[in-house]
Amino acid sequence: DNQLKHISRISSTLDIQLLEKYDLTDGFLGWRYSYTSLFNLAQSLCKTSDIVFLRDHHRSHSDIIEFSNNEFYNAKLRIATKYNKLKSIKNEPAVRWINITGEVTSPPTGSSKNAKEAQAIIYELRRIVRNNYQGSIGVVTPFREQKKLINDMVNADTTLRESLFAREFLADVVHSFQGDERDIIIFSPVF
Repeated sequence: DNQLKHISRISSTLDIQLLEKYDLTDGFLGWRYSYTSLFNLAQSLCKTSDIVFLRDHHRSHSDIIEFSNNEFYNAKLRIATKYNKLKSIKNEPAVRWINITGEVTSPPTGSSKNAKEAQAIIYELRRIVRNNYQGSIGVVTPFREQKKLINDMVNADTTLRESLFAREFLADVVHSFQGDERDIIIFSPVF
């Protein structure tokens, strides 16, 4: 229950209309998809003692997962990552920060983007593939306009696009990326 919260693409109004259409408004309002996730619904229907805590973490380097472990899980996670299976970049730390100061713009349609930050990400992607890195690569951002800008920039460079395609490249917003993984993740905060 400490994962990214449920984000619905169905409006509350449409959700109610669907419940009415199938005669489910009596006693089933707690089942509204716009309001609750399948996980939260299942959790509400069972006893606390029936919930199983998945303690072992296998997906990330401890330098990455220790933050979540300490901040959200009260240090209850056991790091069981097989480091020999991680496809990291040799002689580089598991986590590093590149500070980019750019101008944030917000189109009238909503969302936000930072062109200078996106350009720095393209530079970093080129550096990674130029060094013959063979693992998968992803870019995660909170903003769909930033995702679009990064994907447009990648697609404008045929050589980079083809190199990234071979590395299962994915640039997406946080809630769409949830549950997926890549060997290297570049985070684009925009602000």
